[in-house]
Amino acid sequence: MRSQRRNRRLLAASVTAGVMTIATLGTAGPASASARVCGNGGNSTLGYWEVCYEIIGDGLYIEQVTGIATRTDSSNAKSIHLEYIKAGGVHWKNGSQVTTNQMAEVSVLNGSVSRAGNYCVKLWVKSNGSHYSAGEACVYVY
Repeated sequence: MRSQRRNRRLLAASVTAGVMTIATLGTAGPASASARVCGNGGNSTLGYWEVCYEIIGDGLYIEQVTGIATRTDSSNAKSIHLEYIKAGGVHWKNGSQVTTNQMAEVSVLNGSVSRAGNYCVKLWVKSNGSHYSAGEACVYVY
């Protein structure tokens, strides 16, 4: 009799724990990943820039990403490229090096990323033979 009551309590505890786990998983689903974030950077030598990153997707599924760099002062065009960084600060790829005051690069992914976190685009300006960071923007994907 005692062992039957003990088994019923264990079964009830297991079912309750299972229900709580299912409820937790159901309410902790991924939020929409679609977002656009902008930041400013640069200086008088590199130029002043607005850098934007737009991610279109749902949760960890990413349809496309767009990196945008726009010069906010009226000086001459600079040689620039965008670097794309995955969650955890992992380098993904570099965009093309171009001389311009405004650029937008679109990458179509149509796939899931491996982990949640900040996905960033970083602007690099070439000056005197070296590259210098001139701003970045990050979107938190989860």
